[in-house]
Amino acid sequence: MNGITRTLAAALIAGAAMTAPAMAKDAKAAPAAPAPKLSKPVAIALQAAQKLMAAGDNAGALEKIKEAEAAPNQTPDDIYFEGQLRLNAAIALKDNAMIESTLKALLATGRVSPADQPKFLRNIGAMALQRKDYNGATQAFEQLVKIAPNDPDAIVGLAELYQAQKQTGKAIDMLGQAIAASKAAGQVPPENWYRRQLGIAYDAKLTAQIQPAAQALVAAYPNAVNWRDALIISRDSYKLDDVGSLDFMRLQAATGSLNGERDFVEYADTALGKGLPGEAKTALEDGIAKKMLTPTKPIVVELMKSATGKIPTDKASLAGLEKESRSNPKLALGTGDAYYGYGDYAKAATLYKYAVGVPTIDQSIANLRLGAALARAGDKAGATAALSLVKGGARETLAKYWMIWIGQKA
Repeated sequence: MNGITRTLAAALIAGAAMTAPAMAKDAKAAPAAPAPKLSKPVAIALQAAQKLMAAGDNAGALEKIKEAEAAPNQTPDDIYFEGQLRLNAAIALKDNAMIESTLKALLATGRVSPADQPKFLRNIGAMALQRKDYNGATQAFEQLVKIAPNDPDAIVGLAELYQAQKQTGKAIDMLGQAIAASKAAGQVPPENWYRRQLGIAYDAKLTAQIQPAAQALVAAYPNAVNWRDALIISRDSYKLDDVGSLDFMRLQAATGSLNGERDFVEYADTALGKGLPGEAKTALEDGIAKKMLTPTKPIVVELMKSATGKIPTDKASLAGLEKESRSNPKLALGTGDAYYGYGDYAKAATLYKYAVGVPTIDQSIANLRLGAALARAGDKAGATAALSLVKGGARETLAKYWMIWIGQKA
């Protein structure tokens, strides 16, 4: 998951110097409260401040604002409009510290309109990030999400702040909330939100969160890169033998997510090791066709020679094995694998069915293989029914991925 490196938090920090004042200008443009009632000394001082600001003397205006703030018996309107003018002067002077403190003071008055509160809080959070004050930024974004729970960007910002403070569980939950909020608003959540969620879970080795995040990623963005990342991560989460690995590689083949020489060579070598020369040859031919394998490379030549040499005998034995399989469930699994490897998925499914429901056969294997064969044969309903019966460990996880892939087929 090395592609997930540039966090949104970093982007916020990088853009804070420009973003914060721009957002604060929105606050400047906010409509004033109706019919303000200013005390006389405050009104006089603020009028003088406004004239100085109009003349470009913002420093002088601040002195007049201080005079207004020093007046006794301050009313709520006095405090609010003093803050508004101070904010305007601070923006003109590009004084982020004053902008931030004034925004906080204005929010504390309770007079900031609901429409402007998110702008204020974004500003406060952005400027806290600029100072690397993650706690302050987090507090601002927590308030922002509280008043704008359906704002996906705000939620993602909070997720990145949690992650920056190593609160990975909260970060993952927030990204999930952002995805849900985006969907609820009729939008398409960006791919990087899903990848970020998976990357955080994977880096932190949070097993319980890895699979849901990986499955959500391929369900939303089922491209070859995402399928490979999800399946490799899932496969690596379990201690699998060659049989288990082969099951994962079969779905990689179905999703077109085998990539590079290593993937195709491993698939072919594993299939050969399990006595499936047809599947090995298919893997090698696929790798060559996609220019992932060089046909003259020694390892490819050796594997192709081995697979090709075994295929005639293997195919010749299938008819007899198929007959025996009707009374031998264990043999039925192996013979079904052979037919699967040759691409005869319907025949493979017929043989796998002989093993389904047999107490001496691992039913997670039988139903997974049956579901995979039916899926490749185009029987979506039958495949889903079989896969839904797969319980426990890596195979149940893999069955869920198969069902996601099935759901994406026309």
